[in-house]
Amino acid sequence: MSKKKKIVIISIAALVLLAAGLLFALPRLRGGGSGGEVYVFRVSDFTGGTVAVDRFSGVVEAQKTYDYKLDPERKVETVFVQVGQTVSIDTPLFRYDVRETESSIASIGLDIEGLYNDIDVLKSGGDSTEIRLQISQKELEIRQKQNELQGLQKLLSQAEVRSDVTGIVKAVNENGGTDQNGRELPVVSIMQTGEFRVKGSVSEQSIGMLTQGQQVIIRSRVDESMTWKGTISKIETEPESGQNQDYYYESGERASKYPFYVSLDDTSGLMLGQHVFIEPDYGQAEKGPEGIWLDESFIVYDESGATYIWVAENGKLKKRNVSLGERNDEMFTIQVVAGLTEDDLITWPDDTLREGMKVAEPAEGL
Repeated sequence: MSKKKKIVIISIAALVLLAAGLLFALPRLRGGGSGGEVYVFRVSDFTGGTVAVDRFSGVVEAQKTYDYKLDPERKVETVFVQVGQTVSIDTPLFRYDVRETESSIASIGLDIEGLYNDIDVLKSGGDSTEIRLQISQKELEIRQKQNELQGLQKLLSQAEVRSDVTGIVKAVNENGGTDQNGRELPVVSIMQTGEFRVKGSVSEQSIGMLTQGQQVIIRSRVDESMTWKGTISKIETEPESGQNQDYYYESGERASKYPFYVSLDDTSGLMLGQHVFIEPDYGQAEKGPEGIWLDESFIVYDESGATYIWVAENGKLKKRNVSLGERNDEMFTIQVVAGLTEDDLITWPDDTLREGMKVAEPAEGL
């Protein structure tokens, strides 16, 4: 376990115990619970709970997005696809307006024809040095016109832009343009289907909590027991563009959101477009050690060396002998291998406790 992970987990455990301890101690300072009762807590409140970590929203998307941008020298005539449409390789996406190109091709064709006519006229005038120079100049102009014509014919053959991949149309911007940050927008953007990644979103206030290469857990929003592991592959340095991409503090101050991307170890069970949670991986998804692990402060050692815990039975406080196993010095916990279950109610020991004292059980759902 890394030093950072140890510190985080220990800190969380300490906070949980501190909060519970205050809940326990404050009523006692006022004379205990109703009628001098002793407050007790479920064992499950202190074992195997979910570690509190920061969560970020995310969505499953294609591993790669293909953007088809506008040729700045051309205009779009027709867009053939719409957002959400599934396309395959060679599906027409949009077509450029070629009327001006066709006109230029016709004009250059006439120019070339005229130059050939000029050469025929020059040849009929004799074979002087001056005439030969004029003919060479005309032939050079013809070659230049032919090169220009080839370029225009290539543009004409590429008037229709087709998809290079199988995927889903993510965005359509008929006239191209730029976003609010001045970045060029594609005419059509396609998410390639196949391998997935997760795109997350983090506010500028929290972006410092994430680093490229950091291990994360992807958790289903529908069933939080379903998890996937991955690694942050990229964190954008430019904020997200478009509407509703800003975060507002309670004060009304606006803060930008930044996209980041997670490469997944395994994509089984994920669906394109699925919304998920993203958590830094502190080991919270790993199964803990076998048995019941409690903070050592619950354990009492009597004069004979036997160990017991104060538990509630039939509404009364009682000492119960327990058998101990391993000790975790990093977490300040000890394994209870016999004498206790997750459903038992327990309390912290002190000199005021006596067997037979009434207990105040926690309310359901607490």
